[in-house]
Amino acid sequence: MHSLLQPNRHVFTCLFIGLCFSMSAIPQDYEKVDATVSFYPKSFETPQALAKKIKKDFTNPKEQLRAGYSWLINNVAYDPEEYYTYQFQYRVLDERNEKMAETREAIINRTLQLGIAVCEGYALTLERLCELLDIQAYVVRGDTKTKPSDIGRYFVKNHMWMVAIIGDNALLLDPTWGAGRYQDTFIKSPSYYYFDTPAPLFLKNHYPEVFEDAYVNFTLSKEDFIQQPLVIRKRLTVADISPKEGIIKAKELSKGIVFSLRGIKAESVSYTLDDAQKTKVDFTIENDVLACMIATKTKGESLIIYVDDKPVVGYRIKK
Repeated sequence: MHSLLQPNRHVFTCLFIGLCFSMSAIPQDYEKVDATVSFYPKSFETPQALAKKIKKDFTNPKEQLRAGYSWLINNVAYDPEEYYTYQFQYRVLDERNEKMAETREAIINRTLQLGIAVCEGYALTLERLCELLDIQAYVVRGDTKTKPSDIGRYFVKNHMWMVAIIGDNALLLDPTWGAGRYQDTFIKSPSYYYFDTPAPLFLKNHYPEVFEDAYVNFTLSKEDFIQQPLVIRKRLTVADISPKEGIIKAKELSKGIVFSLRGIKAESVSYTLDDAQKTKVDFTIENDVLACMIATKTKGESLIIYVDDKPVVGYRIKK
């Protein structure tokens, strides 16, 4: 049996579970685009129908891309059951390729018609729209980090996102994460943070199978990506955090570890162990660096630090 959707134990990591990023405001340049798309039908029979409507309303390629992204995140719900919708058997390579092409078309049409998908449906549909709009684009497979337990594990291809090339610029997009989050059920929460996200920020939690698809001017190995902390605050980078190693030892935590965050203002700082109740801690801010010491004995496996009750960074605890 074969499926483009590849169901496995990482099935739910295609949608950011529990910890989601969001933009506080929609960029002014796209207000008209997003407002126009909000009046589009909630479903389309074919990608050609949606592309035709986008092409009629917008001529600028980036606005057309935005329109496709905006429609997807506002009208398609993440449904993990879609992983099991398309499976097929094949005997020879040609038969496999033919069935994979048919399945790809079926996934795209189902995404548009029924408004349900997993990461593959979101990415393949946006890729097809780009093709119809004469925008160079392709789907990227890779690993994502969504929770502290992802720190230190083996690299896995658990997600799909998009790269679009407009002029000399590569735009990174993740309409799946832009649609909302999954916590036992889909929680719709459209976000434009994952439309043309700056590459260094995108790389905090998206690592492509082929590193060149990260479009950054530095190198980062798969191993280093996996070992980094889970960076939750959208404008925070690993360079702004200490410790930079994502796995901390329980013995050291019991003695006390100093955590620091650069460029963050705060009224309160707290932490949770394995999503338990928040515990407030004292902190200082000096030279734009927030510092706090956390000392606790625990049998827990994860630590998340909150600033003003919002998650900022997560660590995995090793016994």
